[in-house]
Amino acid sequence: MPIEISAPLHLQTLLGSNTYLLVDFYATWCPPCKAIAPVFEQLSSQHTIPGKLAFAKVNVDEQTEVAAKYGITAMPTFLLLKGNQVVESVRGADVRQIKSIVERVVAEVGKAGTEEEKKETKAAPKSTEGLSMVERLGLKAP
Repeated sequence: MPIEISAPLHLQTLLGSNTYLLVDFYATWCPPCKAIAPVFEQLSSQHTIPGKLAFAKVNVDEQTEVAAKYGITAMPTFLLLKGNQVVESVRGADVRQIKSIVERVVAEVGKAGTEEEKKETKAAPKSTEGLSMVERLGLKAP
């Protein structure tokens, strides 16, 4: 589920703890915002990578300071943020473009995570505790 931003500091905290943050700037009265909300929620539940990619929502009527900071004038607007920098933006409920952004980020941060996991796996010694001599030597039992 996307994280609902409750204050400007809340957004800064998320930016500081994730490599990328995809933010949906929406309004409750906006029909295109309502239409794309389930898609954004699904992308969030399928592609959130803790510490690397997070999804957030900003209600522009409640968080006017955050919306003003990023110059939001149309809803929905989606911003991909890295630190305090806007990396990409999408104005409107363009599902294809939003999915494309998510796929590119997942490919980038997913590869980094996979290589880190490989290094950890290679470095970890394999335990033979509880194995028979045949299993320890990798032999087949008769």
